Amino acid sequence: MTSDCRWSTPSAPRRRLPFSGQSGLWLGPLVSQLPCVVQCGPSVTLCESHVGWARPAGCHKHFTVISTVLIVKDMLMNAVRWLRESGLTVEDLTPAGRTDAGVDAILEVETGDRGARFAVQAKSRTPYPHELERLKQSWPGLAARGHPLIVAPFISEPVGSILTRDGWSWADSQGNFDLRAPGLLLRQRRATAPPVPKRKTLPRGSGSFAVIRALVEFSGGEDEEPGATALAAQAGVSQPRVSQILHQLHELELVDRSGHGRWEPRREALLDRFLAEYPGPGGSEQHYYSLDSPVDVAVRAGQASTHSRPIVASADVGPDLILAWRRPSQVILYAEHAIDPSGLGLTQAQGRHDANVIIRTPRDRSVFPAPVLVAQVQGSDVPLADPLQQIWDLQDLGGADRIEAAGRLRQWLLEHP
Repeated sequence: MTSDCRWSTPSAPRRRLPFSGQSGLWLGPLVSQLPCVVQCGPSVTLCESHVGWARPAGCHKHFTVISTVLIVKDMLMNAVRWLRESGLTVEDLTPAGRTDAGVDAILEVETGDRGARFAVQAKSRTPYPHELERLKQSWPGLAARGHPLIVAPFISEPVGSILTRDGWSWADSQGNFDLRAPGLLLRQRRATAPPVPKRKTLPRGSGSFAVIRALVEFSGGEDEEPGATALAAQAGVSQPRVSQILHQLHELELVDRSGHGRWEPRREALLDRFLAEYPGPGGSEQHYYSLDSPVDVAVRAGQASTHSRPIVASADVGPDLILAWRRPSQVILYAEHAIDPSGLGLTQAQGRHDANVIIRTPRDRSVFPAPVLVAQVQGSDVPLADPLQQIWDLQDLGGADRIEAAGRLRQWLLEHP
């Protein structure tokens, strides 16, 4: 979007949020076409009894230097286990008792008569595309010790393609990997979705989701930490139900008690858990096509929106109005009641594949933010969906550029709530 987009200052209670300019991503050195390709197919099976990495005699130890966090250590060991289960020879060359700053392990990977040394940086979660700029700082140090390799719990196809494009090898603890070096290409895709958490899941339902959204978007200091009463008023849920939700989140270690009936949310962990477990808005979905731009459609929808019959815009338009990232090619509109598509200049489409406008009447009412979130485009108000919903919708629509935009919006929400 152009710079004439700004947040309005309306009379009704609404949030005014700062815009942040679009910044470029570092594009690291690209891997050239490689003469040797070894495709590790999905037929590889896991031997349940092989729960660790059998280190060859005399090999340097040990994985305890990788991270003081047990989950990171286990994640890295699982990734190595999968490499070995895929028929590769993996040797740990990490110096005993120490590693260089930013280098969590040194691994020698071989297949047949070909091999390469990789310098590993382990991540407790998958880096978002916008975070690759920060990874640029560690790339030279890793490259001095081997081919830079990112290891994370799960790396999706879109994120993996971006990492590969930017010169990284990568592997995860679910058996997916893409390792590249001169004369060598090793890759495998086994899991297309992150594993379902083994422990108790988030509380479900519109009321629970409204409370979770409010906690993630909480921006106050210690003196303003939310209590059950305030959350109940914002989310439109009874105070006893909010207390129940908070205790469930506390059991999941997603909120902490701060005394005096207040709770401190672990915002980043809660956000990522919500995105991983959210089942979608439910309700009905209709597909339309417009010859006008998605932004123009969102403006007309905003003009038709009322307090009692709200219509809010989500991806692609909503994120673009918050953080300009590209020209929107689609728009998802959420409406509490059925709307006349002809009033928005829409024509029925056959399905999502040929639609540039999606209208949803959601079962989950928490997609409508409280207080109302509004952007202004050329003098017209455009009500926006809850920011978490916009991130989820970007991921749901798919595509590497939308995954990148979702990461940027996630960071913006955590830094500028």
